[in-house]
Amino acid sequence: MSTVSVIRKKSNLLRPGLTFQFDYWLLLAFAGLLLFGFIMVYSATFDLGNMAQDQSSYYFMRQLRAGVYGLVAGLILLQFDYHFYRNFSVLGLIVTLALLLFLLLFGEAIFGARRGLSEGSYQPSEIAKLVTILYIAHWVSSKGDRIRHVTYGLLPFSILVGVVCGLIVLQPDLSTALLIAGVSFTLFFVAGADWKQMGIVGVLGGVISIFLVTWLPHASNRIISWREALRDPEMASYQVKEAFVALTNGGLWGVGLGQGGQKFGYLPAAHTDGIFAVVGEELGLLGSLLIIGLFILLVWRGLRTAWLARDTYGAMLALGITCWLGYQALINVAVITAVIPFTGIPLPFISYGGSSLAISIVGMAILLNVSRDTRLARNQIPKPQRMPKSEGIREVVDMRRRHRWPHISGAGRRD
Repeated sequence: MSTVSVIRKKSNLLRPGLTFQFDYWLLLAFAGLLLFGFIMVYSATFDLGNMAQDQSSYYFMRQLRAGVYGLVAGLILLQFDYHFYRNFSVLGLIVTLALLLFLLLFGEAIFGARRGLSEGSYQPSEIAKLVTILYIAHWVSSKGDRIRHVTYGLLPFSILVGVVCGLIVLQPDLSTALLIAGVSFTLFFVAGADWKQMGIVGVLGGVISIFLVTWLPHASNRIISWREALRDPEMASYQVKEAFVALTNGGLWGVGLGQGGQKFGYLPAAHTDGIFAVVGEELGLLGSLLIIGLFILLVWRGLRTAWLARDTYGAMLALGITCWLGYQALINVAVITAVIPFTGIPLPFISYGGSSLAISIVGMAILLNVSRDTRLARNQIPKPQRMPKSEGIREVVDMRRRHRWPHISGAGRRD
């Protein structure tokens, strides 16, 4: 069945009463993280807003505006069947690569890095996270078993991911490049890549990562500082020490929302990369665990959406977005707790940053779109008539398996 036919068929399903049949646990996790994010951004920036802009709500209003933009864009995307996004995956990748190249050539250097346009307000690398997932999901779903061949699988995959990550490394932004590479590697693996190819990609990726860490001064300094901190906590970097102070001050219950003291100039980047430390100080261990629990809920329901998706494209989309948000949250929390070396990765939905928030919301809208498709498909499955157990159970199981996992069983494939 052609893509156009699928889109027309699916558009008939999106009638009133059915368009809001999302995975409500997934929606709850998203809404909870979004609400926490707005609260914590205001708490972490009201003093900074007073000092820098003479307005305590300055940064909060910027974050809220970015959130509204993301929600509007997400609502628009929800009006289409998710297969419609395939039509823009190639164009989106070309535009993103052009923005990354333009940033390197004409972008303004801030603290020695070119990561954003318009005084750092708009970061193309955030767009690259989502666009790369959209393109790879389209690419692997169109290859089928040919992805095991070097000329159809490993070679074009390596070139694509290498170009995107290379342009981001040159900013330099090694942590974002590694995140995109990790998500892409996961999709390539789940799509059925050959084990030998996976081994080659893993070795090459490890060698390149070691070279970049050694070549980039700021990355090598962070590795050295992290190793010293493992031997002696007193040798940890300033930011890690202040993050530990914040977490220690919070204890079990926290000092109270808005009452934390580390954000008043002690903890660097408290409203962006270090906001989880602010959460730990003001909401305590219980508040931190609540946010981690919401991320776990989001990842669980996202993986479930990928498993129940009715075709490979939907499964790859859901898996890619889930891994992106899950990996990024895991890295941020691991950095704050000194489990891994320091990186400048924001906490999705929680950290201050308009580009990160808006793109993360758009990604969640796409994930909710796939989950809606799954629920609509389940509602279309006819209820079986009563029959003897010996005759009925196997037929019902086979029918539901064909409806839920055609990309695995081969029945009803829409790619």
